[in-house]
Amino acid sequence: MGKKRNGKGGDAKVLVVTLLAFVVVLGLLVFVHEFGHFIVAKSVGIFVEEFSLGLGPLIWKRKTKETQYSLRVLPLGGYCKMAGDNPHDDKITGTTDTDRTTIPQERLFYAKKVRQRSAVVAAGPIMNFLVAALIFTVMFGAFGIPTELSDEAIIGEISPGGPAAQAGLLPGDKILMVNGEVVSAWDELAQKIRSKPNQEITLDVARGLKQFQITVLPRQERPDGPGLIGIVPKIEARERIPFFKAIEFGFLQTFYLIKAILVGLYEIITGKLIGPIAGPVGIAQMTGQAARFGLESLLNLTAVLSVNLGVLNLLPFPALDGGRLVFLGVEGLRRKPIDPEREGLVHFIGFALLMLLVLFITFREVVGLL
Repeated sequence: MGKKRNGKGGDAKVLVVTLLAFVVVLGLLVFVHEFGHFIVAKSVGIFVEEFSLGLGPLIWKRKTKETQYSLRVLPLGGYCKMAGDNPHDDKITGTTDTDRTTIPQERLFYAKKVRQRSAVVAAGPIMNFLVAALIFTVMFGAFGIPTELSDEAIIGEISPGGPAAQAGLLPGDKILMVNGEVVSAWDELAQKIRSKPNQEITLDVARGLKQFQITVLPRQERPDGPGLIGIVPKIEARERIPFFKAIEFGFLQTFYLIKAILVGLYEIITGKLIGPIAGPVGIAQMTGQAARFGLESLLNLTAVLSVNLGVLNLLPFPALDGGRLVFLGVEGLRRKPIDPEREGLVHFIGFALLMLLVLFITFREVVGLL
């Protein structure tokens, strides 16, 4: 028995599923985030010049009285361009030809009160949290909550991006042996995996009528921690819950996830957590894997990514929404605006550093695929 491999046709199908899922999920998360900025900006009377999904060359546009709605070729971002976001512009620099003199002063972003601008900036991450809570609510309402797990060594769910997913394991796979030793119960399987951190193990797997071997490297996420490959046992029973209970669970799940991400970030900074950081390539792989695992897995990953996007954008780092909120907070305490040139320079440097970090992570991911 050898390691299971996909043929060329299978590889092409996996690539198509991965790219399609990645574009849909990323497009949804970016749209939600930017729509948060957009809807609050409109509500406080800010002139929104362009609302775009995607970056780069224009594919489609529709112009209303004051706002252009755009779809651009690269589904890797988006933006909500507001008049007066840069006080030094003499004209609106987006896709309209309107002179700034035709826009009332009170409709410019920098002319609004601090609390109004803060609401606009914070609305993007908040929308990400709300959409995550909505997705979790739908999941709890549609699929119910697990009430009983199987004792058999059968994989129920797989964490996208984890060692098991990367090795090619799928939900429903039954593990027969670990390093040639027979396993019959989930606890036995878990113990053997946990005892081999950062050591390759060979799993004998049964998938339907087929049997094959797969090599997996259990990941150690904390110094002296156990080996983990990102699997959970098969769910034997679920309980359907009322609609309002699903809403409660959806918001609680979002809250606990926000807390877990913040704790994880703290542990990464302090060196207590050594798990890898996923970049664009890693996120695309996880999205493709989740799509192949099923709708529930894809919905769960989308909610998790949405919460991650919201938390990361609220970090007090220049160029992020959190960094802008820090400057607005300082302005509110000083009761006078901060020099826009200095603030702009800080945000520019922060953006450059973020892009360098993304490029570095992406480079490492691409090299790891070769």
